Amino acid sequence: MLPTSAAVALVVTATGATVAESSSALTFDLTGQQTALARTEQAADEATTTDLAQRRQASAMQTAALAGRVEAKQRAARSAARKAAAEAAARAKAEREGKRWVKAIRTGTLTSGFGPRWGKTHDGLDIGAPTGTPIYAMSKGTVILSANVFSFGNKVEIRYWDGTVSWYGHMSRRDVAVGDTVMPGDQVGLVGNTGHSFGSHLHLEIHPTGGDNPINPAPWLKRHNIMVG
Repeated sequence: MLPTSAAVALVVTATGATVAESSSALTFDLTGQQTALARTEQAADEATTTDLAQRRQASAMQTAALAGRVEAKQRAARSAARKAAAEAAARAKAEREGKRWVKAIRTGTLTSGFGPRWGKTHDGLDIGAPTGTPIYAMSKGTVILSANVFSFGNKVEIRYWDGTVSWYGHMSRRDVAVGDTVMPGDQVGLVGNTGHSFGSHLHLEIHPTGGDNPINPAPWLKRHNIMVG
């Protein structure tokens, strides 16, 4: 192989062309190779740029999707927290409401008190009222008896949240059954004249420990600010 300059001289001797012409042809050929290489490099750069742009777009979309999921979880957590707070507040309110005390009967006249009567002890208060007058649970509790009992006629017993049991007797109608949960002011029946009774009235007894140990209802009712009659 001859060096490039020798090759040029050989071309000049054989063809009679000038050195300038041979140099021009060589320059043209090298420029064409460089142009092709430049185009190849440009295409590679454009492909790289496009790939980078696509990667950035995909990354941005993934970041946005992740941010959306995080925001959705945060919204769900806030919603759950609000719901839990509302439920807790409702439970607290129900607890407070359940421990209120209200009158067993809203209108009536005290016709007989606690103590000796006709040779025996009268264990409650008799509150005279027209037949059909509503009778209410005095607080939150559970109905432990709802039946027709010989001397009491229609009778309802309620055990309240503090263990106290109330007895309602001589009712014309019972509106609750054993096992029912009642809240303050729930209607449990109507005033009547059933059983051993001489007129329409509510017979009300208070048993503080739930057994057959009645106390005078009047002081108890006054302490709870629910005295009637």
